[in-house]
Amino acid sequence: MKYFKNITIQRLCLMFTVFPFWTFMAINAWAQLTAAEAKGNLNTIESAEEVLAGNGFSEDFNRGRADNWIDDESGVWSATDGVYRMTGTGVGALRASCYNAPFDNFTYQIDVRRTQGNPDASQGMIFRLSPAGNFYVFAITSSGYYGAFKFDSRNGYELIPWTPTSAVKQGLKAWNSLKVICSGPTIEFLVNGTSLKTIKDNSPYLSGMVGVFAVDEQMEAQASKPIVDFDNIRLTVSR
Repeated sequence: MKYFKNITIQRLCLMFTVFPFWTFMAINAWAQLTAAEAKGNLNTIESAEEVLAGNGFSEDFNRGRADNWIDDESGVWSATDGVYRMTGTGVGALRASCYNAPFDNFTYQIDVRRTQGNPDASQGMIFRLSPAGNFYVFAITSSGYYGAFKFDSRNGYELIPWTPTSAVKQGLKAWNSLKVICSGPTIEFLVNGTSLKTIKDNSPYLSGMVGVFAVDEQMEAQASKPIVDFDNIRLTVSR
């Protein structure tokens, strides 16, 4: 299955409202997602921690490898200490990495925590990322907010505005589990097993890659650089 071959996604221009420090944050950085060919179908991809034959994938990064992940070539991504880690530089840029295979209808979930950096900066998941540069984002902050957004190659749109919720475990180093259930134009958003909202997109993106992202932002007074960890990433295809 050939999906992305020498494709540059023009810009992942995310305009996030990250409460309370940023009103409308334009992240004028982009993740250049340039991939070689996918290594056959999901049954033959060698670097997956566990392949769910014909049904998706599961990765826990315990082998210290993330070969099937296409990162933004920023040099901040590594599979280390049993997690997929973004060790940032504090420049305020978006950092992104995607699994190199397309999916249509699925349940996709990740565990994520920010251990260092600005607790109001966002992190979360990307899904249905297409070669045209269209994709969805489900994001949280360590200060207890969540939001969902839709992007094309030029613009961003709010699906769910930044909203406080007790479902998000607050504070640096707190793990949160994010999940989306995608069925055609209908998307359900869950945090730590709590269903927060279900939407129906009138002009949906129906297929594409899934991935993770983090905003590489630190507090002005911090000497330590941002670190965001991802783990237990799992996708199950819906029949």
